[in-house]
Amino acid sequence: MSELTIRDMEQDEDFAAWFSEILEQEEDPGGWSNATDERYLILSNEIGDWIGGLRFWLRGGVAHLADVVVLPQERHQGHAHRLLLAFEERATESGAHLAEFWTDDSRSESLLAAFGWRRIFVRNGYLGRRTWMLMEKQLETPGT
Repeated sequence: MSELTIRDMEQDEDFAAWFSEILEQEEDPGGWSNATDERYLILSNEIGDWIGGLRFWLRGGVAHLADVVVLPQERHQGHAHRLLLAFEERATESGAHLAEFWTDDSRSESLLAAFGWRRIFVRNGYLGRRTWMLMEKQLETPGT
C-alpha cells in the first residue's frame, strides 16, 4: 500500500471539477445531485466596470444566497434590490423551489422581508459569536 497524504488545497479548478464529477455520481434516489452548483451574478456599469455582485449556490432544489456586495460609492441606488431579484429569477429558472440566506444584519432582514422573505430561525452565538437569522422564500416554479 502506498503512503497516503492529506493536505490543504486552495481553490483549484482541476480538483473542483474532479470533486464535482464524483459527487454527481452519488445522486440520491430522487434524482437530486449532491454537487453544489456555485454561481455568480455580476452588476456592471455602462462602461463594463464591476460595481457589485452576488454569489449563490444551488443544491437539491434550494438556492442558497451566500453573499451580496455593492461598492460603497454605488450603494443606496437600488443595486442590491436588482441583484436580489435577478437571483430569485435565475434560481427559479434553474428549478429551485426555495431560496435561503443566513444573515447577521437586521437591515438585511427588513430588505428581504419587503421582497417576501421570512425569518424562520434565529441562532444565537453562531458565526463570530453573533446572532444569525435564516431567511427563506418559497419560489414560484414555472407552470405553478
